[in-house]
Amino acid sequence: MSPLVHYEYAPPRSWEQFEELCADLFECMWDNHELIRHGRSGQSQCGVDIVAARGSIYPIGLQCKKKSRWPIKKLSKKDIDTELKAASKFTPKLKEFYLLTTAEADATLEEHVRLINGNATYSFKIHIIFWPELVRKVALHKQVAQKHFPIHGGNDLYAPLLTTWYTNQQRLELQDEQWRLAALEAMEDLHARPTGRIIIRQRESDQIQAQLQALLHTKKLSSSERWQKLALRKQLRSLESQEQHIQKIIRLVFSNSTLRFYMMDYDSTGEWAPLLLRRLIESSLNLNLIGLDDQKIRIAPPTPELLPEVLTSFSVAKMDIPLNIPYALYEQLLQKEYTFKKEYNKNMAQDTCELPNEIRFGYAFPFIIQRVIRIMEEEHLSMQELEKAGYLDLTRWTYTH
Repeated sequence: MSPLVHYEYAPPRSWEQFEELCADLFECMWDNHELIRHGRSGQSQCGVDIVAARGSIYPIGLQCKKKSRWPIKKLSKKDIDTELKAASKFTPKLKEFYLLTTAEADATLEEHVRLINGNATYSFKIHIIFWPELVRKVALHKQVAQKHFPIHGGNDLYAPLLTTWYTNQQRLELQDEQWRLAALEAMEDLHARPTGRIIIRQRESDQIQAQLQALLHTKKLSSSERWQKLALRKQLRSLESQEQHIQKIIRLVFSNSTLRFYMMDYDSTGEWAPLLLRRLIESSLNLNLIGLDDQKIRIAPPTPELLPEVLTSFSVAKMDIPLNIPYALYEQLLQKEYTFKKEYNKNMAQDTCELPNEIRFGYAFPFIIQRVIRIMEEEHLSMQELEKAGYLDLTRWTYTH
């Protein structure tokens, strides 16, 4: 048991964090690793946020009670009746339904649920669990407690969910102002909670997981269904590997003071840092986002000679990075170089800091960060060694075309 039981803890900062806490708790309690979150924003969920199994009992629906105001402090009989009516439409029919809430325990509502169960109003059994009881259950599972609460001795494991960003066909769903706000808010949250997590989730992963869930509870699978299940598991593994890689990149970027500076402080307007983050995420999912007719420039590291001597001339750490940029942006670069030479009677130094903002933040910086990660993985160099050689100073890289 964790020391969590000795303290009173406030509910998570957001409903999304609360849903993940509930998912982790019931996955651990029921040893149900196939537990999935059902539906996402904009989709019909029939009152069910999480679909789970307890042994042979399937499906069990979990509803993490959400309201426009957060956290929820009070629940009503009407709230319960509304959720039950929605859950009755879930397909396949639920065997049990859990209503999980951050509200304080209420004997009147517990009696209301008992009466509904006693009258067999619905085909499924109903449970309601209030915040104090949820905390008590979490306290019985040390790993869940340390992940979601800053308890003594668990600081290395405390990793609250800050936000989840969804992609569809390798593009982030949030756009324009909504994306800029979400990105800047997440950066500040990461600064305040360095061990926090940003989750990248592909819609395609959810679709495959739903297909697997349906196959999982088919009584007897045919050979073709087993082959189908294997293919789906392989696809899901590949997609989740991509998601985990992006999350690793985000953690590394924000754990290093130099890279964090380029994310949070280098752009004082708040306009270009979200573009850098977007391109870093989307290009990690698909390196071929640019058309074949785009113009190419090359960027080179500042001082590769400062790297350890064990590296060969063929090392990825010593290679230039080719950048494909749209022709319209390439024209902007040519115009900037022409204007500079006309005004100062000399060429630009061709450092990345002189690139137009759309090229610098949308292409050069994200691909430099990707190259840094690749060097660490393939050449087994540390972040400190790369920083000493100037690789993390994104403005010291040079370009040619």
